[in-house]
Amino acid sequence: MMVNASKITNLIKIGQNQPYIQNNRVDSAVAPVLAIASHEGNPHNPKTWSGTSSNIAQGLENLGITVLDINAHLNRYQKRACMLVHQMSGLGHDFWGGPIFRGESGKIIQRQVKALGCKKVLHMGQLSLPMPKINPGVEHYLVCDRTRNLWNKRSNLEGYTPKMLKIAERLEWESFAQIKHFFPLSEYVRDNLIDYYQIDPSRITVINTGRGSLQPFYGEKDYKNGHILFVAKDRFEAKGGPLLVEAFKIAQQKNPSLKLVIVGQENYKHLNGVIPNLTVHGVIPWGEELQNLFNTAALFAMPAVNEAWGLVYLEALATKNPIVALNRTSLPEITQNGKYGFLMDEQTPEHMAELLLEAFSNPERLREMGAAGQKHCLESYSWQQTASKIASVMLNIPASKLKTRELSLV
Repeated sequence: MMVNASKITNLIKIGQNQPYIQNNRVDSAVAPVLAIASHEGNPHNPKTWSGTSSNIAQGLENLGITVLDINAHLNRYQKRACMLVHQMSGLGHDFWGGPIFRGESGKIIQRQVKALGCKKVLHMGQLSLPMPKINPGVEHYLVCDRTRNLWNKRSNLEGYTPKMLKIAERLEWESFAQIKHFFPLSEYVRDNLIDYYQIDPSRITVINTGRGSLQPFYGEKDYKNGHILFVAKDRFEAKGGPLLVEAFKIAQQKNPSLKLVIVGQENYKHLNGVIPNLTVHGVIPWGEELQNLFNTAALFAMPAVNEAWGLVYLEALATKNPIVALNRTSLPEITQNGKYGFLMDEQTPEHMAELLLEAFSNPERLREMGAAGQKHCLESYSWQQTASKIASVMLNIPASKLKTRELSLV
């Protein structure tokens, strides 16, 4: 795509003239305790980063901490300009995480940090880092669900040129050099920070996450019904959808009672009626219908190729659904090495079909897995625990001395 420099300049100017959303501003006489920065949007918005930032913010506020928002989300003019410059620089068509995108996001954060007078900033992901200049009086902390090194190992890199990959690697190291303390969501990411990026373990605290909006299911389940559930909004290939469908076709020939329900895949609804006992839905909002699908399922299957964490796996455990997934990333941690599900080493339809058949060959085992998995999930994963770990480090307060208000987080 060819575009002249004046057009790009105009796009950037238009973008810079758009108002930035800043919430929870306080009087200049009152020093903020900490700020949360996100390149995806308003940190208090439940739609930002699948609710991760808003749940953490609420958890911190339950501890009596004032939380300020830093919204580094680029508007459509800025995104378009970043994309054009990125492509013209020979970096490929995927500009997320590239130097143009990260540079613009970093500038926004730097301006807002200065305007708000923040002394402690919690970054939701590293795609808005590194910042152009670090004020030595400001401490920066990072919540991360992956690293560039881990992403490159598992993901499809067709949108990146060799030049882009080299620059992205450098930016990751520069970003981490600006961070005082790291809050990875999983042990999987923690190990990579230590082994590959040589981060001192004392600067890392694993925080996990809480669950999503679904409620735990405490009723009796029918583990003989053969119901398998897959839930993912778009990204069907990355979530392992094609692998599951092929595996289901094989398994269903041997056990015709098996049923597969796929949610969140509007573009694959044409499969309805083509494959026996397969039902494909588009996106179903959080609510009674989706809750009922989790409550009536007997097994949750999502063999995602590179799922860094995955709140949906916790939703499955909370509703007593054992998990079928690939034996990689954070899944060994979430399932306790297969204690609450079935992990696949071989990424083939035949192997997955065997696991599906094995799972339903013993309904009583599924029942025991479901009950144990739910107990583990409800005891181990809550947003308040996540927020307390963050607050303890950022404010240098022992976790035992942190007291919460009446909580509504899960």
